[in-house]
Amino acid sequence: MMKFVLTDGHTSCTAVETEPLKSIGFNTAPGCKILIEGTVGVESNILLLDNKNTCYLGGRVDRMYETWELKRSLKYQNRSNIRSEGGPPPYVPFGQKVTSQLPNPRKGMFDFTW
Repeated sequence: MMKFVLTDGHTSCTAVETEPLKSIGFNTAPGCKILIEGTVGVESNILLLDNKNTCYLGGRVDRMYETWELKRSLKYQNRSNIRSEGGPPPYVPFGQKVTSQLPNPRKGMFDFTW
């Protein structure tokens, strides 16, 4: 089930799909235009969308699209520097202690033997 925030530029409302919409999915660009026509059910101030009352028109808002596309591309990047200097610390569940210490990358950096 997907939740939508619909706006005409002035007024916003919330909508949810009551069945999978044929032309709108997770790969639909933000800011696209849809046409809502006919009878639309409303429950607790939320529009109930289905394939009978919703038509995908297309389009996008470039500013929103660029941010969305960047987040989509970064979602599949791995965190290869997780244990290197500057990377985030390893995840430790709440209430547990860190059992192993990471090696200090600076240790021995200035050790000179004459």
